[in-house]
Parts: sequence; C-alpha cells; structure tokens
Amino acid sequence: MANLLPEELVGQFFGVGSLGETDHNSPLLYMKKLALPYSFQITALREEDMIRQFGSVIENYEEEGDFVLESDIHTYREITSEDESILPDEAHMHSLYSLMDGTRYTYFKTQQTAPATMCFSIRGSDGKQLLNRSMFHFFERLMSRIALGQIRHLSEHCDTIILCQDDPGLGFVRNMIETGQVKDISIEQIVKMTDDIYPPGAIPAYHYCDDWRELKKDDWYILWDSKPKLAHIDVVRYPPDITAEQAERVNGFMKKGGGLAIGVLPNVDDAYSSSVLDTLEKNMTSTLTKMINSGIDANLMKRNTMISTQCGLSGASIRLTREIHEQSTHFKSMFQRIIDRLAQ
Repeated sequence: MANLLPEELVGQFFGVGSLGETDHNSPLLYMKKLALPYSFQITALREEDMIRQFGSVIENYEEEGDFVLESDIHTYREITSEDESILPDEAHMHSLYSLMDGTRYTYFKTQQTAPATMCFSIRGSDGKQLLNRSMFHFFERLMSRIALGQIRHLSEHCDTIILCQDDPGLGFVRNMIETGQVKDISIEQIVKMTDDIYPPGAIPAYHYCDDWRELKKDDWYILWDSKPKLAHIDVVRYPPDITAEQAERVNGFMKKGGGLAIGVLPNVDDAYSSSVLDTLEKNMTSTLTKMINSGIDANLMKRNTMISTQCGLSGASIRLTREIHEQSTHFKSMFQRIIDRLAQ
C-alpha cells in the first residue's frame, strides 16, 4: 500500500490544533508559512472548545452552560436520517474561514472531535453520560456529516487535505466498556465506526493524547491494527519503551501505509530549560533511539514520520507558541540528520 504521508511532509511540523493565543488574527501571520498549514482553535475563547465547537450545530445543545444535550426523537432523526454535509459556523471555527482567503494550499490539515469523546463529554439533562449504542450512532453520524462539510469547504482551496480525529476520551470509553458500565457497544464497533468517518480523498489522521502504549484490547493494538492513518502520539509523557510485539505492530502499521506524528516537543513553558531547537534535538535523539532499540524500523520511520508537540498548545504562552511555529522550518533537516545517523 502507498504511504499516506506525502514525501514532502516527512519531518515537517504536524500542528495539533489548539494554540496559546488570544485572538484569531495573530496566527495567520505564521500559519501560512508552514509546510502543513492547519485550522487552529483559540481555546481561550469558549466557543472553540473541542466539544462546544461541534455540539453547537445540534438543536437543543446547551451552549451557555455545561456540555448538555436535551436529546429528543426529532433531534435524533434530524442528525441520523440525513446525509447532507454540516459545517460549524465561523463563530465556532474562525480559522476554517479566515485561512480560506483566496490562498491556494498544496497541503492543509484540519481536525474534529471523534464520536467517542463527544459521547463521553456530553451529558443528558439528567446528568448521565450519553454513552450507549444509539447515542454513539448519533454522534458518529453527526461527525461524519461535519467531516464531509469540512472537506467540501476546504477542497475549493486545498489540493490535499489531512483530516485528524481528536479522541482523548477513547481510553476512558474503553475502560467503561471493559468494566461493564457500557454494555451495548464494543470497542471494536467504536473503532470501526470512527474509521468510517473519514471522507474519500482525505488523508486520515488520529490524535490520542493519553498513554498510546496501553491502547489495546487483549492482543489487538487499537492504533496499529486498525485502519492505516497518520497517528499522533505523545512520546514526552509516554516514552516509546515498548515490547518487541508492539514494535512489530508499529512496523506493520507503517508497511500498510500508516505514518507517525511524534509529539517530542513539550507543550508548556515550564518544560523548557533551553531553546526550542535544543530541546527538540535532545528529545528527538532520545525518542528515536528508544524507538529503534524497541524494534521499530528506522528506515520505515525515516519515510513515515512527522514532528509535533506532545498535545495542543492551549496551555503554552504566546511566546512559546510562536517560537515553535517559527522554528519549524528547521525540523525536517534535524530529523533527517538524526535518523540518518541512528539508521546506520
């Protein structure tokens, strides 16, 4: 199978989405300079919270308070029985509109929240989580229609689109299933339905910010044994000291076309005692060495890896946010130098 990651993007910066900025205009100055520009979220503004951003399109979603949805049969059918695309408005996804200003993008990345995390985070008016088979179907249909809306909107301006599903709640959902708190849907069904959301033509990507090393069920590694995609993993908090078995699954994942976006840069200021590039060189050398020592193939990584922060930058200062983006022009050459040395 052909590599999903375009060769031009190997070693380049994979932006997660959220930024440590306070307004929508400042990021435009550096976003378009990236090898992979991306739609961003200013999470200091409550409208761009990763749940509210997409829940806002649902009738009866409570936007002023907590994440509460008063679901009724009309709302359920409206979402699940139609196939038309849905696109959040500009108030909830500013950058998706402001970056489409006549500029033509060779590559562009966008993101949206995966249905498992939507289910886990939103509650009904009775205070209970909306985590069951019927409501997962509801959110899977919602996010499928939003994915289609994003691709149709962006395709007028972008040659190649990477669509990333952000799913920080998947581990909690898996635990709820395994402990019997959720009985009418399996983790296998959730993963398959989530993988089916990606529209044809978009490069699929997936962001899981918890312990990716433990994302498994029995002998099934959820990331590596499912649909090939660009998998973003945090290797700062969860270093790649993995078993030979998991390393072989990662190799198989890349052989099938999958790619890695390794989060080797910390996403908070306190984690930096030196410059961004010095920190990157130290962390990248350590991470790639551990990956190779664990059994991950250096030559596969050499062709299928991007560089990222461990998660989004919503907790970073404006200074650090901008420095990471400005210095990203050096990421590719540093990655190639380090991986070439380690691969010998």
